[in-house]
Amino acid sequence: MASTAKNTFYLLSAYIYQKLISLFYFILLARYLGADNFGKYTFAISFAALFSVLIDFGLFLVLTREIARDKSKTKEYFSNILGFNIVAGLSVLVLIYIVINALGYSAVTKGLVYLSAIIILLDTIALSFYYAFRGQLNMKYEGIGIILHKTILLLTGIVLIYLKAQVVLMLLPLLIASFFYLGNAIFFLKRKLGLWPIPRFNKKILKSLLRISWPFFIAAVFAKLYATSDTILLSYMAGDKFVGWYNAAMKLVNAFLLLIAGSLSAALYPSLSYYFIRSKQELSSLFTKSVFYLMLVTIPLVIGFLILAKPIILFIYGTEYLPAVMILTLLSLSIPFMFLDFIVSALLNACEKQKINTLIHGIGVFVFIGLNLILIPMFVHLGAAWAVLGGFLILFILEIYWAKKLVRLDKKYLLNRISLIILNSLIMGAILFLIKDKVHILFSVIFGILVYFGFSYIFGLVQKKEILFLKSMIYFKAHE
Repeated sequence: MASTAKNTFYLLSAYIYQKLISLFYFILLARYLGADNFGKYTFAISFAALFSVLIDFGLFLVLTREIARDKSKTKEYFSNILGFNIVAGLSVLVLIYIVINALGYSAVTKGLVYLSAIIILLDTIALSFYYAFRGQLNMKYEGIGIILHKTILLLTGIVLIYLKAQVVLMLLPLLIASFFYLGNAIFFLKRKLGLWPIPRFNKKILKSLLRISWPFFIAAVFAKLYATSDTILLSYMAGDKFVGWYNAAMKLVNAFLLLIAGSLSAALYPSLSYYFIRSKQELSSLFTKSVFYLMLVTIPLVIGFLILAKPIILFIYGTEYLPAVMILTLLSLSIPFMFLDFIVSALLNACEKQKINTLIHGIGVFVFIGLNLILIPMFVHLGAAWAVLGGFLILFILEIYWAKKLVRLDKKYLLNRISLIILNSLIMGAILFLIKDKVHILFSVIFGILVYFGFSYIFGLVQKKEILFLKSMIYFKAHE
């Protein structure tokens, strides 16, 4: 149990480092490239990322779940999934080349897409290694890989910015970092699990895994469409400058989304899988407490963005990105629904309701793309932001409906706690509103955080017994 707790701590710490470095580097890049080139850069990455699901094919979550249940299957499952990933990855490179050339983008944009495709391939293959470690409940080495990746990215990126490199060359930091990320995975796979990354093609095993994975694959397709279709449609229908403004705001939201909700869902998923087949009561308790702690961070974040959107954008990006202020304001309204999507999806997948999860996200992405197609021509980048709110609101309604069928939520507990969180957040918000034009933005943020957590202590929102409970439930006794 202590070992599992320690390894999970490594991964969560690495996620924090990853998101902070990524955000810092993203800001440097946005300022250096300007809205137009920054739009090209983010479009290329989003476009290539859309195709990454064809490499993964939903097999990574299956790999983690099945190894967590039976570690003796590690070698045969991993090697066959690796073989599938390599073949699928090479095919995807060809597909990306064909599609981007058919769309008639500029030579600069196509060059960015080609490099992005190679990066996506390397990172996706590396993830197959790290998901095998997750199944072993050993996340330390993934944490090391993440830290190595982001450190190299930042250092090489700063050098290229100093040398005033062209926009296409600004993807080299990602490419170099991805090679190190993969190399780290190969090194520890051999050293700790005694496995060489030798691809295999056992038709019987692959057929069995793909039969399980296809709902995960379809769900991943929908998730990628959520993550990339707005950028792609905005690029095609409006232009690079609007993409730059939109992604400047979206990056701030996603930094918190992936850091908080992504880290929590990654830590919860093995535990939810474990308790699903052993104790429905503990499953319900873990999920209820997780919703509370997610809201403890999410609600004040929404209030903070609503009040400080303009000074945040001006401080981080400068006056060129002033149109991103309204985008950030609109996106902040979507934050609770976006955050809850992570942990409810983890619950559905862990409880073998991946088909339901797939259906829910299918409906959501259909609404999301439809809203983008309608609203972008009308409101340009603001239309894309409204589409995010509408799409995730639909997801929230559908996901909560099904979550209540799997777990018994303590409604009285959640209502009481969330009411106190809202009250606490409004107090913080009122103070921020009074001081935002009188002090520097950094002081406003720090003071707001101190006020919020001070009142959280006064209201008894954070109690030692609840933290110990959540910790013990996540770090379940897998080694007993």
